[in-house]
Amino acid sequence: MKLQPPSALLMGAPGAGKTTALATYLAAGIETFVISTEPGGNESLLDAVRTNGYDVNLLHFASVLPSTEGWEAIDEMTKNIGIMDFEMLSKSKGMGKSQTRQAAMNFLNMLKDFKCERTGKNYGDFTKFTPNQALCVDSLTGLSTMAWYLTVGYKPTGAPGEWNIAQNWLAAVVLKINSDRSCHFAMTAHIEKEPNEITGVNQIMVSTLGKKLAPKIPINFSEVIYAQRKVGKFLWSTMDNQVDLKNRALPVSSDLAPSFVPVVEAYRARLKTEGGNAALASVTPAAA
Repeated sequence: MKLQPPSALLMGAPGAGKTTALATYLAAGIETFVISTEPGGNESLLDAVRTNGYDVNLLHFASVLPSTEGWEAIDEMTKNIGIMDFEMLSKSKGMGKSQTRQAAMNFLNMLKDFKCERTGKNYGDFTKFTPNQALCVDSLTGLSTMAWYLTVGYKPTGAPGEWNIAQNWLAAVVLKINSDRSCHFAMTAHIEKEPNEITGVNQIMVSTLGKKLAPKIPINFSEVIYAQRKVGKFLWSTMDNQVDLKNRALPVSSDLAPSFVPVVEAYRARLKTEGGNAALASVTPAAA
C-alpha cells in the first residue's frame, strides 16, 4: 500500500482564518483544489494569494452551495409551517426535495470531475490526484446542510430516522474521500459545544448533524487542528483541554503558525525514510 498523504480537519469559529490557511498548501508547492460550500470562500483564497505572493497558477477553486434555484422549495415550506403543527410537519414528506437534492449531486460530480472556476478547465476525478496535489473542502457546515436537504428537502424538522439517514450519507462521503485519495486532503469545520456522551462534559466539537455524528468526524483525519484568533493574529493548536485534537505531523503546541507547510514536509520526510518517489520527496517549498 502506498504511503498516503496526511489529511487534516481544521476546526474553528468564524473568522479564525480557516479558509485563508488552505492557501498555505501553495507555499509548499502543492497544487490546491478547493470546493467551497459557503459563499465568499474564493475571495479569501485569492486575497491570501495576493497578500503572500503565492503562485495563483497552483490554485483551483469551485463553489458548490447547498442553496436551491428559484423559490418553489422555500415557498412550499413556508406554506406548510403556516398550516401544520409539529407532529404533522415531522411526518410530512420532504418539501422541495427534488430541488434540494441537486446540491449533493453537484458536490459528488465535482469530486468526479473538478472544474475550476478560475481557469474554466476540468481536472478529472480527485482519486487520480497525486501527492503533489491537495483537495480541500470548505466547509463541513455546507456539506452537512446538503446532507439534510438531500434527506428531507426543506422540511423544517425531521424524524429520528431521517437524522440517521442524513448523518450516514455525510459520514459515507467523508470516508470515501479519505479512503480513495492519493493526494493531500483538508476539510474546514465550524465548532459548537456538545456534551461528551462518555465523560458528560461539554466539549468543543465540529458543527454538523447532531451530537452523535460530531465525535466521529475527526476519526477520519491524521491531523485535527483547532484554529483560533488571539490578540489580532491567527494561531493553530494541537492541544487544548476543551477539544479532542490529534497530531502526527505537527508538534504538540497551542501556539502554531497557521500553515500546512509542516504537514507537507512531514509527508516528504516519511517518503525519504520509506525510500519512496524521489520526485515527490524533493519538491522545494515556495517562500511563504
